[in-house]
Amino acid sequence: MDKVSSKHVSWINIDKPTDSIINDLEKKYSIHPLAAQELLVETYRPKVEDFDDHLYLVLHFPVFDPKRKSSFSQEIDFIIFPYNLITVHYEAVPQLDDFQQLLAGHEKLRERTFGMSSGHLLYHIISQLFRVSQKDLDKLEAKVKNIEEKVFNGREREVLREITNMRRDLLNFQKALKPQETVLNSLAERGKRFFGPDVMPYFNDIKGEYIQVRNSVEDLREMLDSLYDSNISILSANSNEIMKVLTAMMSLVLPITLIA
Repeated sequence: MDKVSSKHVSWINIDKPTDSIINDLEKKYSIHPLAAQELLVETYRPKVEDFDDHLYLVLHFPVFDPKRKSSFSQEIDFIIFPYNLITVHYEAVPQLDDFQQLLAGHEKLRERTFGMSSGHLLYHIISQLFRVSQKDLDKLEAKVKNIEEKVFNGREREVLREITNMRRDLLNFQKALKPQETVLNSLAERGKRFFGPDVMPYFNDIKGEYIQVRNSVEDLREMLDSLYDSNISILSANSNEIMKVLTAMMSLVLPITLIA
């Protein structure tokens, strides 16, 4: 458990929560028992719940893991008080840990990022995580362009598996992102009541970044679907040409075989 504080706001970041850690937090910050209980287990759908003096938020961020060579959904839970923010995740989130360490080491940046309430900090954390997802998508886009060159340069057979794997990865991205639109809209509405109207531009900006990532996924899926169709068409055309050659050869060989 790591904690970083500014003059007005504190951020506690917990990796792989245990019963004792959550029990201590529940008592110290008066976290609602239902929210505290959910912090101990993964939640497979995003949501936001209002417990009067704090909010409980669950979001999933799509991440591409080069080691696994596939994408997966990374869950982060948020307990949001007016001046305290608690983040909980169930496996390592290097980009989140690095962001906290960066803020811990730079006072001016920390004061500017934390702002006057945890709403500003929440905005910067979510925005940072969506930017990481967008960078992963930019890398995937470069791979899609590379696949496109292979498809139209006579290497259609070797890219068929690449296309299939990337379609799977983008489907995982889409599955992680799609349910979150309603949650982010709800967060903006509750955030206005919780933090006041001054934070509305920040929460609207979060929705804008979400839409940008979602649109990038949809565009890449359309490109891959088109490449897949083109690849299959080329393979089919090549197969037809081979069949024509074999048929012509058989028409020449068969009479000789019959005579023999």
